[in-house]
Amino acid sequence: MARLSKWLVAAGACITVLANPLGSALARPPEAVAALRPEVGYPTADELANGAELHAFFSPRDISRARLRWNWRRFSTAEYVTTGLAASTALAAQVINPSPGRWRGGILFDEDARDSLRLGSYQSRRMARDVSDVLVAMTVSYPVLVDGLIAANWYYESPDVAEQLILISTETLAITAAVQGVVSTAVSRERPYGRTCGTSELGGDTRDCEATGRHRSFYSGHSSMAFAGASLVCINRAYLPLHGGGVPDAATCVTAYAAAATTAALRVAGDMHYASDVMVGASWGTLAGLSIPWLLHYRHDFSTPSSFATYLVPFPGGVAMGGHF
Repeated sequence: MARLSKWLVAAGACITVLANPLGSALARPPEAVAALRPEVGYPTADELANGAELHAFFSPRDISRARLRWNWRRFSTAEYVTTGLAASTALAAQVINPSPGRWRGGILFDEDARDSLRLGSYQSRRMARDVSDVLVAMTVSYPVLVDGLIAANWYYESPDVAEQLILISTETLAITAAVQGVVSTAVSRERPYGRTCGTSELGGDTRDCEATGRHRSFYSGHSSMAFAGASLVCINRAYLPLHGGGVPDAATCVTAYAAAATTAALRVAGDMHYASDVMVGASWGTLAGLSIPWLLHYRHDFSTPSSFATYLVPFPGGVAMGGHF
């Protein structure tokens, strides 16, 4: 129990470090509420920033379920191709067997972290691995199933927004998995438990010791995918009030990162990865989950209409073109 409490404390420290920078990103009520699309009229970000009341634009019945609208660059044909290639690369990396023996043992603080966080019995380590499998599945599926299908498509009745969220999430996760798969196959680092194969603790003929996954320690796929999923949850809420905005969306973001941090800690506790593996994985997953949606979509804000317009007007003997700036 003492070692179990240590990795829980480590997970809590990761949550604190990651949650603080997200405060400013989530505190965007004018932009978030401006993404709502009521049936008649809607407040602009400037009107909300100047103190306009939400009730002045929405009836009480429609405030919580006003439809969402997509104000940013849409998923492109090139991104469909990129997503397909990334998914194919990720699958191919899992099929190709890494060369054993390229890298063994820990670096820097790896051995100290392993001694402190690794659970004592084989059964407890297996349980830690199983729990990490469940957590990463939940974190990765949340931006697709909950944000896309349930929140945007069903609750807000905005299938267009749901489609964009699902496509962007799929693209981000595919790229995250592809890079991790290529690196883990090329580097071929032996997992920490590999040193115990053939000993009284872990027989050499066990599935863990014979499988090619024994040499895929660097870097952690669970950590990178969990943090990518959590980052998608958070960046989506920085622009869309998927759970109504404010505290519910902020709490969802913090919870997603908590699940990701716990996943990473459990990979060390289960003796599947060194601390350096999960740290690199968490860093790459966070970078991919935040930067890919922002660079390709959210930084291109199309919510403000152009100040230039042209139109045709009747004119004696025909029509004339006019316009305004």
